[in-house]
Amino acid sequence: MIVLDWGRTPTAAPEVVLLFGSGLIGGAIASVVQRVGVGVVARRFDWSWPRPDPAQVRAVEAAVTTTLAASEGAGVTVIWAAGRSGFGSGPDDMAGEFVALEHVLQTARRVGATLPVDQRAFVHVSSAGGLFEGQVACGLDTEPVPLRPYGHGKLAQEDRVRADEDLGRRLILRPSSVYGYTPGARRGLVAAFVTAAVQQRHATIFGSLTTLRDYVYAPDVGHFVATRLLRPANDRSGVSTETCFLASARPASIFEIVRLVEGCLGKTLTLRIDPRPDNARNTSFLPSVLPEGFRPTRLQEGVALTAGTIIREHLMGVAS
Repeated sequence: MIVLDWGRTPTAAPEVVLLFGSGLIGGAIASVVQRVGVGVVARRFDWSWPRPDPAQVRAVEAAVTTTLAASEGAGVTVIWAAGRSGFGSGPDDMAGEFVALEHVLQTARRVGATLPVDQRAFVHVSSAGGLFEGQVACGLDTEPVPLRPYGHGKLAQEDRVRADEDLGRRLILRPSSVYGYTPGARRGLVAAFVTAAVQQRHATIFGSLTTLRDYVYAPDVGHFVATRLLRPANDRSGVSTETCFLASARPASIFEIVRLVEGCLGKTLTLRIDPRPDNARNTSFLPSVLPEGFRPTRLQEGVALTAGTIIREHLMGVAS
């Protein structure tokens, strides 16, 4: 996990951020905050999954307490972007993830206990795809109807966070199919296609070429969260819960993704398509679900940026 902190600036209140998860979304949040923030300090700490060692907990909480003591008026935001589950996860996997979240919630309550409620916040990264799988043209009033343990587990996590007022302000994020590239992180569809092409391997599709999904570029999620973190103190409010969908509101088929990747690389992908796909349902969202200030990157641009990042890493590896 990563602890980020910064002092007061002309445009932002002082803050200490505990970021759990450094995968595609967590990595994007950390990267954007450090790039656009002023005087941001980042420190990494060990945190075992799903149950951290007591010494790890003490080290993190001591670091936060010391930083708060040295920064008058600073708030604390805890971000949960550490989910390891996926569409294929079973009940045991989701139970383990819930345990991991509980330990993070306990730390969030302890480090925020001495602060006014408007100086405490918790950001929970959920999953629009898991909650609304198979539902199309979803709006703000559409009720989630999970079809798998993954979706049920994510919904239970959301309910747990909403119910805990000691966390202060709660922001629940529901990103749709996230794509992009972070070294060491799980690869989504776009990164998997690009990597397969670069390494001259087959790309496997566990769906249908006509399957429609709503893809969102990971750095867009990072920018949205960073904007919320790097805001003036007078933007803080008391106890509240906000749920935000982070999507493109422009569904695309897997076939369209294939063509975009091929166009970026100048080569034809070799595909293997699962004859009995378990992940072929369409899922899409209306433009009306997008929160104010969220600006999704065009799919063509996001795919090109993802491909460029992977190609540069590949070339550097070949050169070394």
